[in-house]
Amino acid sequence: MVGIPSICPLCGGEVARLVGPVEWDVRGELVVVDDVEHGMCAVCGESFFDPEVADRLHRSAVAKLKRARGLLPGCEIKALRESLGLSQAAFECLIGAGPKTVVRWENDSVFQNKTADTLLRVLRDYPAVAADLMAKTLG
Repeated sequence: MVGIPSICPLCGGEVARLVGPVEWDVRGELVVVDDVEHGMCAVCGESFFDPEVADRLHRSAVAKLKRARGLLPGCEIKALRESLGLSQAAFECLIGAGPKTVVRWENDSVFQNKTADTLLRVLRDYPAVAADLMAKTLG
């Protein structure tokens, strides 16, 4: 694994290479993701991750948190946006979201709040509402 030291830079202990569950912090909430390749210091317990593994780990943790909270997963948000024929930027304008918000929701790097999730479900389940909002917002 690239990026995993063999000696801990914090305490000098030996870093063991493991595959197993890891706790990952998502906005202050710890989420356990199974079967993650990582290194762990035998002395201080510090964990180390290959940068690509850390990115996948974060996305997996966010997706798991979305499922636990009953929020739409990124693939469903993308399908909704595409069904409306909108770019990510146009969809952000439609729902009043900030720049790059939709791409982050779609790739599961962040999760939407319950209010945004409810709006997404309304747009998905009531096409007439989506069409009316698009006519008023995007003109």
